[in-house]
Amino acid sequence: MSTSRRESIRDNIISTLQGITTGNGYNNTITNVRGWKQLGNSLKVIPCAIVSLGRETKDPDPHPQATCNLPVFIDLWTRQGETDTTDTDELLNSLLLDIEKAIMADETRGGYAENTIIRSIMPFESVEGQPHCGLIIELEIIYQHKLTDPALYT
Repeated sequence: MSTSRRESIRDNIISTLQGITTGNGYNNTITNVRGWKQLGNSLKVIPCAIVSLGRETKDPDPHPQATCNLPVFIDLWTRQGETDTTDTDELLNSLLLDIEKAIMADETRGGYAENTIIRSIMPFESVEGQPHCGLIIELEIIYQHKLTDPALYT
């Protein structure tokens, strides 16, 4: 059974984020990385990064392949304790630094993509006093696959 390039790209992003640990030289450890689950996503263990795929567009090329533009969203969740003196933006910026560094270390997503671009970074809408805070990071992944088989590249 083959795996689509789209799924291989998603798996690469998840494994890349799982590598963000202080032991690997980052400022933070993201302890919980997973793909999005419609039935619910546990936020008990934080920081948590949930990876979900967006609305993909495909352009058929003159060759026997399609060029795909795949948005990928990383929802980064964390929380601050009542005694934490760090500003929320400082905490989120530290985690974002690690994520950007890790994601952009391999723009080809393990050879499955042509390019990875960080398109936007948006903080969660939150109310003062709410325990959770976080960011939505939008990536744009450009990749190609054979028109007749999304698992293959021509």
